[in-house]
Amino acid sequence: MDRSVVALLLSGLVFPGAGQYYLGRRARACLFIVPALVAAVYFFKQAMDSASLMVDEVLRGALPADPVLIAERLHQQGEMASPLMNIAAGVMLLCWLGSVLDAWLLGRSMARTAKEAR
Repeated sequence: MDRSVVALLLSGLVFPGAGQYYLGRRARACLFIVPALVAAVYFFKQAMDSASLMVDEVLRGALPADPVLIAERLHQQGEMASPLMNIAAGVMLLCWLGSVLDAWLLGRSMARTAKEAR
């Protein structure tokens, strides 16, 4: 399989920057990994905080342990996402798309350079 395709798949299916790392461009990989990781950690922290609050409400009896009501509450919380959540989502999306495109172009460029060197 072509290295550019492997790099594209790694960045698209594993994590942003994984394709660049595979191609040996560690610093370039960090340009995608670090912001995507920060956004992912922020998402995880927000989800854990939200889940913790909901569990506390269920345990106190303020929220019935009804899956339908819990699903409605989750939906309401999703509609009231903070601007930081939207920014984090944008950062994650840009990192993912940018990483996939960059990994593919970088892999093709490296293959072309190797072909010319022969």
